[in-house]
Amino acid sequence: MSSKNIKLSIFLCLSMCLGIGILRFSYTALLPSTREAFGWSAGFASILGSANLLGYLIGAFWAMRLPQTKIMTRYIQIAAITGMFSLLCCAFSDFAKVWYIFWRVVSGVSGGLLMILSPSVVAQCCDLQDRFKINFIGFSGIGIGVLLATLFLPYLDQISTQTAWLILCSFALIICIGLSSLLQQFKHQLFTQANQSSTEVRLNTLFYSLLIAYASSAFAYIPHSLFWIDYLSHELGLSLFWINFNWILYGLGSALGAFTAYALARKFGNFTSLKILYSLYIMAIFIATLSLNPLLTFASSFFTGMLNPAVVFLTSYTILQLYGVAYKKLWSIATLSFASVQLIGGLSFSTLQHFSVTYHQQFLLASFILLLGTLQLAWHTRSKHCKRTQQTL
Repeated sequence: MSSKNIKLSIFLCLSMCLGIGILRFSYTALLPSTREAFGWSAGFASILGSANLLGYLIGAFWAMRLPQTKIMTRYIQIAAITGMFSLLCCAFSDFAKVWYIFWRVVSGVSGGLLMILSPSVVAQCCDLQDRFKINFIGFSGIGIGVLLATLFLPYLDQISTQTAWLILCSFALIICIGLSSLLQQFKHQLFTQANQSSTEVRLNTLFYSLLIAYASSAFAYIPHSLFWIDYLSHELGLSLFWINFNWILYGLGSALGAFTAYALARKFGNFTSLKILYSLYIMAIFIATLSLNPLLTFASSFFTGMLNPAVVFLTSYTILQLYGVAYKKLWSIATLSFASVQLIGGLSFSTLQHFSVTYHQQFLLASFILLLGTLQLAWHTRSKHCKRTQQTL
């Protein structure tokens, strides 16, 4: 790889690591200890989770409205810095509840901006033949960020919760410095005026099929991303060691997600790989209901962790390959749809819990919704035309 491509890969990796891995999943990883240390109720902890999802939705909508010009670099820097401060402000107890709600919304907004704007910068600055490898390395940052958020779990009985949040804040500060340095080298390659061609793209059923499948995955992964630890603790009665072990497996799976999608796409093409990934995703969620053997729980943790970033990466890259310069607009639509369904799903599953719907029933519902999304994707990509559009790189 050339020096420019290495820098683009590092830039995207850092953005995904901060925007999704740390700003989104650090809360889930640290939630049990934070609840205990700060005296939060289960209801308030759920509200904070929804606040982050709301912020992600706002960030995705905001990013969609921004022109695809040099202004994106300014917003990326602002998003990274405010995201770092959101971690800092969640490290201290005894503030009013609205304080934590505000900063979890800010964290979500930052994540939404980074998720859309950073890949858009890369799409402008890299050559066509280098896109796949750069995006694969870059989207691996999601898994790396999740893995960083899980590294504290075995040591939370030795360090304070506040210290864990501050360490994450330090990671975010280092990433902010790296992003600012790298962005200065890409500015001259970005558009100085908005490119109008992105508004002229003709969408077809293929894009909407990708969108539906992607949105269904947003709904399906809610139980694991919000309630998995609570399920392991209260439903299965696992000890802290085994809860931490399951979450570390989730982080390890996340770190391998983009690589798995990359390897499959090289061998089978984008659409076939997406159908394979979604099928595995359905099984990974479903086996969470089979708690007879701990190995099934381990497998569910690992594969749900792996398949979420795998699907995100390959969906993003497929849209980039199919629609080129319209990527930012269409990836914004996809992310906005993902965020909307994610928020609705979070509220829906919280409501189901209120009405005493069991975790097993929630996992079944999640896997069923993803099954519907996968079936319609398989239907719309069965034609010879779709097979010709697949990219086997």
